[in-house]
Amino acid sequence: MATPLPAERHRIIIVGGGAGGLELATRLGHRLRRSAAQVTLVDRNPAHLWKPRLHEVAAGLIGSGDDETNYLAHGCVHGFEFMLGGLNALDPATKTITLDPVLSPDTGAEVLGTRVLPYDTLVLALGSRVNDFNIPGVLEYCHMLDSPAQAMRLQREFLEAAIRVGAGLLDRVRVGIVGAGATGVELAAELHHAVHAMERWGGLGAAGKLDITLVDMANRILPAVDPATSKHAMKVLEKLGVNVVLGKGVDRVTADALHLSGGGIVPCEIKVWASGVAGHDVIGSLKGLTLSAGKRIVVDDHLACVGVSDIFAMGDCAAAPSHIGKGTVPPTAQAAHQQASYLTKALERRLVGETVGPFLFKPRGTLVSLGINEAACEFPALRRDNSVFPAYGTIAKLLYVSLYHMHRVALHGWLRATALFIADRLRRTTLPPVKLH
Repeated sequence: MATPLPAERHRIIIVGGGAGGLELATRLGHRLRRSAAQVTLVDRNPAHLWKPRLHEVAAGLIGSGDDETNYLAHGCVHGFEFMLGGLNALDPATKTITLDPVLSPDTGAEVLGTRVLPYDTLVLALGSRVNDFNIPGVLEYCHMLDSPAQAMRLQREFLEAAIRVGAGLLDRVRVGIVGAGATGVELAAELHHAVHAMERWGGLGAAGKLDITLVDMANRILPAVDPATSKHAMKVLEKLGVNVVLGKGVDRVTADALHLSGGGIVPCEIKVWASGVAGHDVIGSLKGLTLSAGKRIVVDDHLACVGVSDIFAMGDCAAAPSHIGKGTVPPTAQAAHQQASYLTKALERRLVGETVGPFLFKPRGTLVSLGINEAACEFPALRRDNSVFPAYGTIAKLLYVSLYHMHRVALHGWLRATALFIADRLRRTTLPPVKLH
């Protein structure tokens, strides 16, 4: 049995309020609110939006504020404290972290200065960013979907292009998306749905003047799923009129085009980069951590950071060993959810000197939205050949919607999550299905 940790105001700090970090803070806040432990969540943003929904924000199908969870209010209800600020530095020797100043988004004036926070146990749940692979022009000209602010910028540019087409000032809305994984495929389908909703509800005549091109180096879209699921998704995109270019990389990006490897260009004014995952730049400057390729934090099979003590990492920023074949646990929402559940139990028992077994990731399947009433999903079959059970169409879409509902349940409980679900449906009966401002 491990030595019990000091119980008097044991300080647990969780940095990052994404799906995994917020779930962990919520669970620990509930379990430890009557104990001597203090749980603090740190994030550079004041509210949480589930990252798998960012493509819907980008298409204008939901507003960023419609589904946000305010950290301060949520912490008051669920027993944890919230500290606004971005992580700047880590000192494992003194067991402190340093937060960046908080500036007013309107005036640039300093709201909060640099702060140093001591911890007894630290959990890094910093998430990830899209990997630009140092390709010229990507950071300058491409949209990315790592935050609500980025998704809103893409939504505004897409809406403005549709308005210009409707006014006869632009011939077509041309969109180039690099990356045919779940984000790229879902965005392509939702943009098609959004432009038709704009015409029906806003009178914008861009529905027949939308060109979407999806580019990927792989030989099929959704390369991580079963070929049959990939084939079904490809048929849906072709039916929607999405042009798919496979087996081609992008050498550079300019203001009006994607320049493909081996020659050829994809003319487009709106460009989205959805290829690859890497850790945030700040991770490379944190003391004591061991990093893998792509700036992900190397952890052991208990999610403890290698080379330091009392620090754990989870979610997209962590390179956790996989017990299914080789490699690491995939950077997905379901992995972050499972790691939050694991660390809740592990950290609670650690306070009293007990330990738990290693973290074992259990794949629950893949769900990909393909439009308003269409989705593709697959679940592990109960056989030893690693086969999957597929589902398509409306049933798959219902399962996809239920995934977000279960995330709400993890944060708010069944009663409030159900009330939020009903409120969503009522709101959609009175508002246009697409954001027109």
